[in-house]
Parts: sequence; C-alpha cells; structure tokens
Amino acid sequence: MLSKEKVLAALAQVNDPELHRSLTDLKMVREVQVHGGKVEVTIALTVPNCPLKNQIEADVRAAISALPEVKQVSVKLVAMTDEERKALFGEPKEGAAAAYNHIQRVVAVMSGKGGVGKSLVTGLLATALAKAGYQVGILDADITGPSIPMLFGLHGPVEPGPIGLRPMQSGCGIKIMSMNFLLESEDRPVIWRGPLIGRAITQLWGDVMWGDLDYLLVDLPPGTSDASLTTMQSLPVNGIVMVTTPQSLASMIVRKAVHMAQALQTPIVGVVENMAYFLCPDTGKQHFIFGPSHTNEVAQTAGAPLLAQLPIDPQVAALCDAGRIEDVHLDEITALLDAFTHIPAVHVSSHRAGHKPFSAKAHQLIESRESMGSLENPDARGFVRGWCGDSMQIDLQLAGEVIQDARYITDGCGATMACGGMLARLARGKTLAAAEQITPEDLLTALDGLPEGHEHCAQLAVNTLRQAIQNAAGTDTSTD
Repeated sequence: MLSKEKVLAALAQVNDPELHRSLTDLKMVREVQVHGGKVEVTIALTVPNCPLKNQIEADVRAAISALPEVKQVSVKLVAMTDEERKALFGEPKEGAAAAYNHIQRVVAVMSGKGGVGKSLVTGLLATALAKAGYQVGILDADITGPSIPMLFGLHGPVEPGPIGLRPMQSGCGIKIMSMNFLLESEDRPVIWRGPLIGRAITQLWGDVMWGDLDYLLVDLPPGTSDASLTTMQSLPVNGIVMVTTPQSLASMIVRKAVHMAQALQTPIVGVVENMAYFLCPDTGKQHFIFGPSHTNEVAQTAGAPLLAQLPIDPQVAALCDAGRIEDVHLDEITALLDAFTHIPAVHVSSHRAGHKPFSAKAHQLIESRESMGSLENPDARGFVRGWCGDSMQIDLQLAGEVIQDARYITDGCGATMACGGMLARLARGKTLAAAEQITPEDLLTALDGLPEGHEHCAQLAVNTLRQAIQNAAGTDTSTD
C-alpha cells in the first residue's frame, strides 16, 4: 500500500544536482501527503530562483512516479529562509564550495611578459577543449586587469548558490569566474596590494561552485609576483602553459617566469608562441613581423615542448573585441588541442572525460548558427529551461498544420545549439502531428551523436518543440 514512508524512501534516493546529497539529508522535503494514488510533496530549494529547480522537480516526479499505485504527482517548490540555510550549512565560510567541487586538472597559463596573449591562449584552449567534449572552467586570476569576460562577451553580476557563487557560463558551456563579475561597474579599478590580490585568487578558487570539471584553466596576470606565487602555492596546479612572442626581449622576460615555476617545482607542460607571423592574404606568404623567433630558447629553458605557433590575424582581434572568441577559426588550434591533451601531466582519460568530439554535422550547425533567432510574429512559441540550467525557445511559422519555418534561441552550450539547429531542420515541412513524434534519439541520430554528458541537450530541444506544438493547438503545456 502506498504510504508517506514509501514516498520519503524514494525521495531519499534523489540528490541535489549541485551538492550531491539527498533531498532528505538536506532537509529539502517539507511536506508529503498521500491521497489514494495522488501524491503531493513540497520541496524547499536551498536558494530562491535556483537554476536547477527544473531538474530537481523532474527527478522528484520520476522517483515518486516509479512507485506502484502512484497515479498523479504534484510538486510544490518553495525556498529555504536565511535562517534555515544557516542551520543546515552553518555560517558562510571561506572556501566552503571547494569541498563540493571535483576538478580533475588545474592548468595555469602564464608569462612574465604583459601583452603576449595569455588571455587569448586561455580562451582559445578552453574553447577547443569544450568543443571536444571536455567540461572546462576558467578562473581569471588577473584581478586588476581582467580580459576574459570581454573575450567571451559576459557581464556580471553572478548569482549566489547555497554554499558559494555560481560561475557565468559561455556559449560553449565554459564556466567562468572573474573579479569583473563582482564589481559594481566593469570599468571600476581594483587598487589592491599584493596580499589582497592573493587572497582574492584563493577565494575565486574556494568560494565558487565549479562543480565537475575536467580542466580548470587559470589565466594569470603578467609578472612573477603575488598572483602567480599564490596560484602555484595555494592551488593544486598540475602544469603551466607558458606563452611568449618571437622577440628576444619577450623571451628573456618569459624565461624569468620559467625560472620561477622551476623554483616552485611546478611543471611547465608546454610553450605557445603568439603573434609568430602574419600570413599575407594576397600572396599566402608568411611575414615575420617581429623578426626571427626566440621561442626555442624558452622551450629549451623550460624543458617543455612547443605546442603551437599562433599567427597575427586581424579577424581574431575583431572577434575577441566583439566577445566572440568561441567563433575564432585558426588551423593551429587543432594541433594545439591535440598536443595539449596528450601531455601526461595534464591528460584526462577518455573514460573520465568522454571527450568524443562533435560530429561534422554538429560542428557545422554550431559554427553557422543555423536557424538561430526568433520570428517576429510566430504562430507558436515554446520555452523550456532544462535541469542543467540551459534554456531554449522555439518559434514556429505555420501554413495550416504544416511547419513552414522554425527558429530557436538558447543560452546553452554548443551541444544545445547543435540540437536546436538540427531540430529546426527536422521539423520544417512536417505536420504538427509528425513533428511531435520526433524523439531525442532521432535528433541524436541526425547529429551523428553528441559528446558524452550532452545527451540531455537533445531532450531539452525536443521538449521545447513539443511545447511549441502544443501551444499551437491551444493546450496547456506546463513542463518540467
């Protein structure tokens, strides 16, 4: 016989997706009522407007619905008060989020020289890793001169979580935290002495809910002072990527950073030369604007391989200024990614990362942003926020019962973009009834699969299309 105790036992198997503890352990289950085959539960979210509330509600419904004799489930979501949250987690403590984070590899991007492109290399490497299916984060440790937010077109403020700050997320799903997200105004200077900068870096490490990451890249400021010292001594850095440019002056200063890393016994895993040459668009000839390269001297001093030589490209600068570093195309990035992921000190196993790359179809949809946008006067519109926090909107233009056009908008990762573009392809020309039969499996097949861990993006897209179709039919479409 169905009982309150059986419902509670089922909910004890449901975990909070961020804290990885059961809802009952976290005292999130507030009320359970059983009336025959109908179950009503009240769940208290740890924070108001929790971005993962849809996942929590869906998991609660699924767990209860799996019980015999359950015919209907009603879930009410409320939020804990400040007092309840303090009673559960205690007073907020510095570094409290670190215990809930699972980060496989921490890699610092460093150079003793300013202006060589550390942030550019960090952004390009993070984007390449994310597009290859890795879970990636960037900690912007350049406290006084942060560049990462602008490169990715991101603006604060960040949202608080139950035990720390939630990082911002880029279009490819890269989690990013920067001091700029914490300032009242982005152009407000941070005028701090070294010890305060060092403390800020440790807080960005320990007070941010990074979650599960394969790689956390740390973008360091120029020089060999407090920020670099704090990072290498306080964070579990697995390796350093050293960035330089061809000039002898630059290589001399970068070698200072190499010697610092060696003194602190932090391994340098590779060297990247930025602004190595300019490729003339008219003749295809390479021009070495800064003269012959001295990067081999840096690599020899570091005892590390040269991972890539990146060219000067005005289009790269334009995209970065527009906050679109994830749209940068350089042939050299493929070689950089391959060399980086094969370095033993920072290698993440394929079993752990599931780093199957995007298929050619998915990659084309992501790069072209096919069908991305909204219709001015849609005949139907669906909007769903998935359990992962990503949302999607789909607009339909109809001719009777036939879908003439479909457009989508998403704040999700590259996999979500690929799903939106492919789903729009599949839906066009179909009747509403036929389009409603499209399944996540159909979408994954059409995309030739997605990197492991992104399959839920297909479900989000299909749920959004179905909501739009049901809205077109004039039915109520509240979804999890």
